[in-house]
Amino acid sequence: MRSASKMLYVAAVISTVLSSALFASCDDDKKTTETPLSDAEKSELLERAYVYALPLMLMDATYVKMTNTVDTVPQQSPANRFIHARKLANAKFKDVVTPNSDTNYSQVMMDLSGDALVVRLPHTDRFCMAEILDAWSNCIAAPDATTITGEYGYWVFTGPSFTGTVPEGMTVIKSPTDHVWMLLRTLCMGEDDLPNVIAIQNEMRTYMLSDFLNGKVEYSGKGTYDPANNFTPVKHVLGMSMTDFFTRANTLMVTNPPAQADAEWIADLSKIGVGPGLTFDASVFGDKAVTLWRTLVSNIMNITQPRSMQFVKDNGSWRFYGEPIAEFGTEYYYRAMIAVAALAANPVSIAVYPRADLDQMGDTLNGNHRYRLHIEKENWPDTNDYGFWSITMYDKENFFYDNELDRYNITDRSDCVKNPDGSLDILIQYEKPAENISNWLPAPNDKFHLYFRIYNPVERITKNEWNMPTITRLD
Repeated sequence: MRSASKMLYVAAVISTVLSSALFASCDDDKKTTETPLSDAEKSELLERAYVYALPLMLMDATYVKMTNTVDTVPQQSPANRFIHARKLANAKFKDVVTPNSDTNYSQVMMDLSGDALVVRLPHTDRFCMAEILDAWSNCIAAPDATTITGEYGYWVFTGPSFTGTVPEGMTVIKSPTDHVWMLLRTLCMGEDDLPNVIAIQNEMRTYMLSDFLNGKVEYSGKGTYDPANNFTPVKHVLGMSMTDFFTRANTLMVTNPPAQADAEWIADLSKIGVGPGLTFDASVFGDKAVTLWRTLVSNIMNITQPRSMQFVKDNGSWRFYGEPIAEFGTEYYYRAMIAVAALAANPVSIAVYPRADLDQMGDTLNGNHRYRLHIEKENWPDTNDYGFWSITMYDKENFFYDNELDRYNITDRSDCVKNPDGSLDILIQYEKPAENISNWLPAPNDKFHLYFRIYNPVERITKNEWNMPTITRLD
């Protein structure tokens, strides 16, 4: 789960990492350039290099962690094989912050450096959409299982060096990078619906293209396990030395090349040895290298957020990350901020995730008070075909609130009672209400926040051209 609420968590991680991380020392020999750079120019280029490469490094660390296994286990699988979430998160789930109880994830970490990969998905009559991310965290495609004609649909994923032939009738997704992350979300309508979701997942397949052409043999390759790679990706990356960070980034850029639109930036960054296949030498920064690096890493959110606020959409008590999220182009600072705070966020065409921390009067939400969340009939959170929405409760630690109903959200599938005019009132409070229990979203008797997830939203919602529901304090 990859959401804006991770910013507080990330800040704590940065503080912890910096207290223990070892930073590489500088060599005595100084790197020279034809045109010497001033200290200010070096500092600026270092910031730009870190901002530019950070998403690539976080995606890589996630790939390494998730494929760090010999065979498929929960949360991990060898490259090019599916990982399926077979359960819905509940209040006991603490693996990641801001979980959701609407969808089950199916994931594939692809390695396209050799053969192409064929992915088979079954036709579904429920939301079942994949987000395809390249190694830089850009969404390059979004296959939708509801649009499949017939029993199955087949997609062929090719890497930048692929030269083979793809069979007719298959949809080709040409990745600009060797590493690709596929995250597929399948709508689950509760515990009773889990067997139906699992049945859909069981029909998903991956094949190496050569195996597919020679008899449709499902891929079952083994991976490897290294205890050193059993890390938390964000902690690992934030704890790297300057030399280790850019040495790894330069290597990754060879098989996961920068986009053509990045040519100007890459030309600038090459002045400090950052770019595909270049050799990075921290000594170019002299005896200030450790201080520069420590300051840069610890302030990365303070550096990226001001340059990204133009993309944050405010709407009453709510705000969400707007375009060009997940389709960043050359908005490198926005891409870096999202990579740290909400890696693998969806484009707004797939989903928006408005968050509310305040009521209508601007006061912090707290379960010691009672609230009414009001949705007007004329201002319904409309979706396109197979879309859906939910309003989910999170405590101050960004986890589900454990309550007597085991109810963590109210959705468009909930058995709520609407008002006579067709509007909907959701009751948000700690104490159980005397009536309309079906409309009650239990809250902790402490600070809380809400996420309004809208999948496959209509354009007026993606463009923030609607009035989000009001949250009115009743006492």
